[in-house]
Amino acid sequence: MSSKPLLSIAIPTYNRAVYLKNLLDYIIPQIKDGIEICVSNNGSSDNTREVVMNFKEKYPDLIKYNENKEDLGDRNLFQVMEMSEGDYIWLFADDDSIIPNGLEEVINFIKKNCKENTALVTLKSEAYFIDKKTGKKTVYYTSLEPDKPLVFEINRENIIEANFPDSVFLSILIFKNSFFKKILEQERELAEKSIGSHYPQVFLYRLMFLKFSDVKGLALNKHIVSQELPYYKISIEDRFKKHYVCKKRLNKLLLSSGYVNDATIKRIKEMDRGFRWNIVQHLILMKAFKTFFYSSYLGVLKGFFQKATLRDGLMFSLTFIIASLTPSFILRSILKIYFFLKHGKKWRSHWTFYNTIHYKVSQVPTLYN
Repeated sequence: MSSKPLLSIAIPTYNRAVYLKNLLDYIIPQIKDGIEICVSNNGSSDNTREVVMNFKEKYPDLIKYNENKEDLGDRNLFQVMEMSEGDYIWLFADDDSIIPNGLEEVINFIKKNCKENTALVTLKSEAYFIDKKTGKKTVYYTSLEPDKPLVFEINRENIIEANFPDSVFLSILIFKNSFFKKILEQERELAEKSIGSHYPQVFLYRLMFLKFSDVKGLALNKHIVSQELPYYKISIEDRFKKHYVCKKRLNKLLLSSGYVNDATIKRIKEMDRGFRWNIVQHLILMKAFKTFFYSSYLGVLKGFFQKATLRDGLMFSLTFIIASLTPSFILRSILKIYFFLKHGKKWRSHWTFYNTIHYKVSQVPTLYN
């Protein structure tokens, strides 16, 4: 390896030793010169340290390791990025995977397409379920954009608004290290306020593109990352927190940065309205497909009024109460009509897709995400 790698694969991890071992087993054979692997253990209580040390013993010059004494939450993401020395930092979740030869494709992409002002690279991913009884794979989502070329520049406004496929998905994001370090050096206090939001990586690239007017973002329009989704029910409280509270918090931080203009302010307010309707939509879908799960009925209502605006709290509460009292089959009938009006003759395929996925989720034990 050269003294300074081209790419750092930065893996924050916490109590996922089995997944981490599988990931390292898979990607290390793909490693060539110009790549380092950085692992930051967020105070795990399992055998994560043992797993990493076994790899580090075999590949001492390849793997860098940090171990936090306690769980630092989102701050661990900053930890693993700060220990990365590559020109580019590829953030990677410990339970995701890379396609065969995926590392080589990414390295070639960076060498051929990235310039000094390329601050962000995004990849495409595929999310899927595996039926544990039959082994059948059901693709839930792909972020490929068939109407766009293999390589294209991402619209600057779309980056600032986090309005591109998989915009919050950790493993599709590759940061230019020098711009990341500038953000931490010049905007450390503001960046650290994003900790606890579940999406500090999103805040980092949005702030980066607001602050530096000449940077660009590129997309490799090819499936590089794979993610197997577990079957679980997401609680209403958890969805509300991640899809409304945390995202609105990040928008508020951006507005406080001093780098926003009138057009950006307008778009951020529009985004906030979108978060509102996202919660309403999911409350209806969750009840219709029998994944309507919460830990406390009154706790949900209390949370709406404590953490949302009065208007939004009233809207969420009304939707929640109506959904609670309405039989699932009635909401399903209403959704069928909606699907028909929206998709026309293709409504059945869309309906079957949602029905299949949500039915499987409804059969498993209730777990928090």
